[in-house]
Amino acid sequence: MRIAICDDEKFFRNELKKALDLYSKERKTDILYDEFSDGHDLLACRNSYDIIFMDYQMDSIDGLETAKKLRINNNKTTIIFLTSYPKIVFDTFQVNAFRFLVKPLEYEKLRQALDDYRDTVNSEKYIVIKTDELTKRIPVNDIIYAEASDKYCYIRTEKDNILYKKTLSEFESMLPEESFFRCHRSYIVNFSHIVSHTSTDILFDNNEKALISKVKASAFKKGFLDYVKKTS
Repeated sequence: MRIAICDDEKFFRNELKKALDLYSKERKTDILYDEFSDGHDLLACRNSYDIIFMDYQMDSIDGLETAKKLRINNNKTTIIFLTSYPKIVFDTFQVNAFRFLVKPLEYEKLRQALDDYRDTVNSEKYIVIKTDELTKRIPVNDIIYAEASDKYCYIRTEKDNILYKKTLSEFESMLPEESFFRCHRSYIVNFSHIVSHTSTDILFDNNEKALISKVKASAFKKGFLDYVKKTS
């Protein structure tokens, strides 16, 4: 794995490097890391990273703003936030963060985050659908939401809006229940792309919205909170 550590505290960077070295020995996996004391330096770097450990609070540009700029450039690097303030968890959904770890760092939680990352990479799920033109293989994680359109549905991904000539219910049966939710008769949403929600609608990380029906509101809220707890 190639890892970037972006934190303005040299002491913490050193502690994280020691923890990564220990993980490397335990899991018998190679880890290469670069360190940055400033978000601007990270943004100027042309290297590609599997994981970026990002300090949430830095002086010149904070971790959230740095991550937003990375995402603008279509950088899909896995981001793990480091923070002394656990309440920022919902902010991190704006940039599709993989995890956040609370300072001072607990090695067990770091190990679990890295194990989960490796499991995700090694078992990324796909669905296969047929359109009029071709057969498409779509990574499940790229699906933001699906919307009913008469007897068919549209699948909104990070790059496309795909007409799928099956019902929304048929499409729903193909998706993993732990990360997708039917929040309205016309919408299925991916928890991992949600930035925020009210009692009536959902905002995604592509700035689009979906509706929540009154009868689904309570179950949606519980499902989303369970997902946040599980992935935090």
